[in-house]
Amino acid sequence: MKKIAKYILVAIAPALLLSSCIKETNPLNGSATADQVMNSPQALQSLVAAIPTAMNLPAEYNSSMHCDFGYPAIKMITDAMLEEKIVVGDNTGYDWFGAWAQGRSQGDGYAYAQYFWYFYYKWIKNTNDLIRLIGDMEAANGSLTQEQQEFLGIAYTYRALYYLDLVRLYEFKPNNYTTADAQILGLSCVLALETESMEDARRNGRAKVEDVYAQIFADLAKAEELLKNYKRTSIAMPDLSVVYGLYAKAYLEYGEKDNTAFAKAASYARKAVAQGKYTPLTQKQWEDPVNGFNNHTSNNSWMWALTTSRENVGNLHNYFAHSSLEAEYGYAPLSMPAVLSSFFNRVADNDFRKHSWIDPKREYAYQSCYPDAEAFVASLRDYSALKIRPGGGGYDDYAVGNTGEVNMMRMEEMLFIEAEAEGRANLENGKALLKSIMDKRILDGSYVCAATDFATFQEELIFQKRVEFWGEGVCMFDCKRANIGMTRGYEGTNAPSTYCLNTEGRSPFWNIVITQQETNNNLDLSSDMNNPDPTGSVELWIE
Repeated sequence: MKKIAKYILVAIAPALLLSSCIKETNPLNGSATADQVMNSPQALQSLVAAIPTAMNLPAEYNSSMHCDFGYPAIKMITDAMLEEKIVVGDNTGYDWFGAWAQGRSQGDGYAYAQYFWYFYYKWIKNTNDLIRLIGDMEAANGSLTQEQQEFLGIAYTYRALYYLDLVRLYEFKPNNYTTADAQILGLSCVLALETESMEDARRNGRAKVEDVYAQIFADLAKAEELLKNYKRTSIAMPDLSVVYGLYAKAYLEYGEKDNTAFAKAASYARKAVAQGKYTPLTQKQWEDPVNGFNNHTSNNSWMWALTTSRENVGNLHNYFAHSSLEAEYGYAPLSMPAVLSSFFNRVADNDFRKHSWIDPKREYAYQSCYPDAEAFVASLRDYSALKIRPGGGGYDDYAVGNTGEVNMMRMEEMLFIEAEAEGRANLENGKALLKSIMDKRILDGSYVCAATDFATFQEELIFQKRVEFWGEGVCMFDCKRANIGMTRGYEGTNAPSTYCLNTEGRSPFWNIVITQQETNNNLDLSSDMNNPDPTGSVELWIE
């Protein structure tokens, strides 16, 4: 692992107050006209392909931040904010996600908060530009071809994804550590659409949560119609199963405001799985040392993923460099991503997902893409993660290992959504669905959910969902929604001392602060309309 030395520059600076260093957002380098696109058969296809490509580029925000690699980095950020995701390396400075894990420098002037706003609105502009452009083409021609309609459906699907993330990130949820002014309760992000002018953007305040969800559902309804006959050729292009999956995710969240939404969440979750004829990951696929969590073609579970081309790959600004312990060219071998010991101990010993982490007992024959797997595993710290493998097993070549695919949706999430939503109406039905999930993970059928009320059932289900999606950037939203707390500080903890935050109920750091650039420039979004800065609101646990 000595090769890491020639790549490492510096650890994260403690402040990163970077407003003047951030590039201006210009997603499509200007807008093509309808005439230009119609005169170039490949132009429109290129603009569509640019939507997912823009989400997985290295060093787009600030090249000095080695955690700058777009959407995969955001997935790692939200995981870092959870109880169970820690590091166990000797120097936490190699953990580029440590500020989010520690709740450090989360105010509106810091890059840690700015990162979300910068990227999501850049990506939204990409979809808005494409939606506007195809609208111009329809106006010029009187109609659209089937391919143009499908491209429009893809744009609406991606925009729905962005706003679903944003509404969940920016809605202030009550907690025991920060207090919001009454005027911002029920508000979320800014709602920017293809019809917005530059002047409109200057006076566009925080939208009501209900209005953002209304836009999400409207976009998905259009996508559902436009993509009904679409057959994709790339896992990065959403099809009808993905549209149904986003419906399921959105209705599960919206059910907190409209109880009738839960039945819709369950229905769409079932439709998503059936539409794609998906099946759960097997133990062999889960533990695959070459294709494990980096290649959709190796399983029938993945519904949607980002791809990485060799032309855009970076050695350190990359998901696998930070998440795969086998990627010897990256940061992960130094920071050593790991699971919290108390979380690990709660996972059943006969649950094969427990093999995602190194058991201190070392009784399991872990596989590795390293030539000498036994020696490599012996070198790892207790509880460190051996789940996400470098692409193609390229442990010693970043041009291979970092070109793996990054999962955005897999069918197991739909199963958990269905079980939770059904459990609202009928607890026993929900428990039966949860058992059917767990029988694919605890293969002897011994799993039993002993919950006697919905609150206990929901906590158990979300715990199993966190086990399932550890390292995949899914479950922070569930914990925020369900008001689940975190306990990293306890006697015998394996969390670094600066990570030992304990909260009663949801963490205040899950209410993301809007960047100062936006409150300075948006006349209808002043600083007093922002979420409160949570920095320092939770005291460190000290043994």
